[in-house]
Amino acid sequence: MDLNFLKKVSLFSTLTNEELKIVAGKLKIVKCKQGEAIITEKEKSDKLYILYSGSVMVSKKMTMVDEEETLDKTFTVIKSNDYMFFGEIGLLGYRKRTADVIAKTPCEFFSVNQKDFMDISKNHPEIGFKILLEVSCKLSQILEKTNEDVLKLTTALIYALK
Repeated sequence: MDLNFLKKVSLFSTLTNEELKIVAGKLKIVKCKQGEAIITEKEKSDKLYILYSGSVMVSKKMTMVDEEETLDKTFTVIKSNDYMFFGEIGLLGYRKRTADVIAKTPCEFFSVNQKDFMDISKNHPEIGFKILLEVSCKLSQILEKTNEDVLKLTTALIYALK
């Protein structure tokens, strides 16, 4: 397990080397081919992923008002040198996914499921606390951005309807 890489991921940046070794012992390595779905919107899962190599696209299905078909809207591309994690809601339980994550290139991930995370947290509460704090910060940032986007869209809609 590449501890130097993991230390650069914000999820683990506050962990000591000993704590990081404990977490690394629970991480699984997952490999995906180009075009393969890692996460599918609306499916339930309990896994968090850390992109180790390759790149992925994060997209959401959007239904057009005047059409019955849905379109995929790519929101972002994540690369391994971004040191990003995703699917964090999975650590909170078996939850519905909010977007699709598709391998843009062949990829390698580190993954942890909720059960293994809970085992870490029970045996090492300080590690669980530090990781959940990082997850909370990320979810808070996503909520802030969503609130800003809703305000902008509401304002645009009001002007468009006038």
